[in-house]
Amino acid sequence: GCSVQEVGDSKSEWIITIDGVEADLGRFSEAIYKQIISQAKQERFQGFRPGTIPPHLMPTYIAFSMDECARETVLEAMQQNNIRPFTDARSQFTIEQVSIPPVPLKKKK
Repeated sequence: GCSVQEVGDSKSEWIITIDGVEADLGRFSEAIYKQIISQAKQERFQGFRPGTIPPHLMPTYIAFSMDECARETVLEAMQQNNIRPFTDARSQFTIEQVSIPPVPLKKKK
C-alpha cells in the first residue's frame, strides 16, 4: 500500500507515502537488522570479546537498519509505480517521517 504524488510540475520530485503495516515493514526491518548485526559480530571491537558488539553502538545499528528499510521500501514503491529513479536517487531521498510497526511477539507455549 503506497501512494505517489508529483510535487507541482516537477518530473523529478515526488511525495511517496507507504503504509508500513500493509507493506509488512516490521518483518523487513527485522531482517535487515539481523543481517547488519550478523555482519557487525564479525568485526573486532577493541576491548570486547569476539562476536560482542559494544552497547553504545547498538542505537547506531538500529537507526541504520531503519534508514535502510525506508530507502529500500521507497525504491520498491517507485518501481511499482513505473518511476525510474536516477542512479544516485537513493542517497538523495529526503525521508521526513518513518514509522515501522514492531514485529508481533511469538506466543510462548
